[in-house]
Amino acid sequence: MTTALSGSRTTVNVNGTAVEMYSGGSGPPLVFFHGAGGSSGWQPYHEDLAAEYTVYVPSQPGFNGTEAPGWVKTIADVAHFNHMFIAALGLQDIVLMGSSMGGWVSAEMAAMDDHNIDALILIDAAGIKPRDGEIAEIFMVSADTRLQQRFHDPSQVENYANYTRELSPEEQLVVHSNAITASQLCWRPYLHNPSLPHYLARVNSPTLIVWGREDAIIPVECGHLFQQAINGSQLYIIDNCGHSPAIEKRGEFVSAVTGFLNSNSF
Repeated sequence: MTTALSGSRTTVNVNGTAVEMYSGGSGPPLVFFHGAGGSSGWQPYHEDLAAEYTVYVPSQPGFNGTEAPGWVKTIADVAHFNHMFIAALGLQDIVLMGSSMGGWVSAEMAAMDDHNIDALILIDAAGIKPRDGEIAEIFMVSADTRLQQRFHDPSQVENYANYTRELSPEEQLVVHSNAITASQLCWRPYLHNPSLPHYLARVNSPTLIVWGREDAIIPVECGHLFQQAINGSQLYIIDNCGHSPAIEKRGEFVSAVTGFLNSNSF
């Protein structure tokens, strides 16, 4: 399946910080927060969702085209900043979606204040430490290892060659800068907040948790722990799929998300 991409790049001023953002579509607002690798811009699954929603894809502070204000030093700080971003856009009654580190940020945001969040969607989210398994090391390994960790079956990944091609010097600089920011935000404690499961008891927004069953970075066990922590949440596990179901199993991912949202009349 191929899709003509129509998202446009702009910047948004958030209390003096210029935030890089891609957006497109029409309908209720859906805000997507990327993972620790940074923003990949407007993606085919964003385009799919833009058929029914106005999709906003910002680069979070310290990633890609967005500088980090001096006070942003923790994931909780990022969550507060992102609330400011949503306020700067004047968005109301949003669908909040985050993948991996972005899922952690989204969960923290919902726990802080979910009055403006009509629905929360967490995709293979960081933030909760597994009880039995382990979160894989992603910062001290090679790019090839990270890629192997990310996808369960590369043959399922559309345009997989784009993930293995040699990067330009400018792209390498962005990757390196993103890794520094992510490691500063997520290193200690590693990719989780021990208090988060307790915060999540405050979340009242309808919540869908999507997970690749073969996730080699954050084990599917964590999906069950998120479901236990968020009252009334739903867990949708995608078989034969790794850490990035929106890419590796795009059709099933989009169907699960839109089905959940449509069933709840968002």
